[in-house]
Amino acid sequence: MIDIAIDIRRTQLDLRLPCDSESLPVVRQALRALGRAVQADPDALEDAELAVTEACANAVEHASGGEAGTIEVSLHPKRSEMVVSIRDRGPGMPANGRHGTRSSFGLAMIEGIAREVEVRPREAGGMELVMCLPMGPSQLSLNGSAPPDAAPAERIARRLVAVIGAQTDMPSDRLIESLLAVELAARHAPRYLTGDRVHLTLERLDAGFELSIGPLAADGARALVQESELPVVGAVIERLSDQVAVEPCEDPPGTERLRMRVQALSFPG
Repeated sequence: MIDIAIDIRRTQLDLRLPCDSESLPVVRQALRALGRAVQADPDALEDAELAVTEACANAVEHASGGEAGTIEVSLHPKRSEMVVSIRDRGPGMPANGRHGTRSSFGLAMIEGIAREVEVRPREAGGMELVMCLPMGPSQLSLNGSAPPDAAPAERIARRLVAVIGAQTDMPSDRLIESLLAVELAARHAPRYLTGDRVHLTLERLDAGFELSIGPLAADGARALVQESELPVVGAVIERLSDQVAVEPCEDPPGTERLRMRVQALSFPG
């Protein structure tokens, strides 16, 4: 299960992912989508992807026991840099890696890319690595001078679903259809959102995925589906999904979420 929270006002992205190697491309694509949304320099963004991938790979490698099954990643663009926090519940990357170990080489590589790096223990157990990654010489900007809006949610959701679809061997034509449905849902969700954060949950299925989006105001999920209606075609979200359902959310009370299930099947005719 992958949990994603996208702040539609501050352009901040928080992810909670399984602590395994399949999560690495998901984090990489999330960083790429957010970096491109804020117009980061392509070369700087590519370097940042290397640093973030290395830090997450180390968290996966060293995670152990109990609640070490997840890693948490926060991405927050500021001025001309991306502040990245990676938290795990394993022993993590030591602040002073032993000479000649993979951890020491990985930390040296990260320090060579980042402006600042800090590794610290968490009170609840595990480690947190915080790094400030340069995003190029220009000031970061979302949609020019406009304030942040739903664009990052739309791009991020599309990229992450593309990764999940590829990992589950979804046929390319079905994946393209599903990306359209997901993009429409993420684009219109902020109109019916309760609060300032879009919460997405992605779960891998056999040759497919399940996506939920919320918390939405009462009747917001149905309105969101209706937003995707086209003449003759009907509601695109329903047509391109194998199953669409409205479910209650406990937090905050009285809200709901839209759940979409998409698998390698022909969509309803």
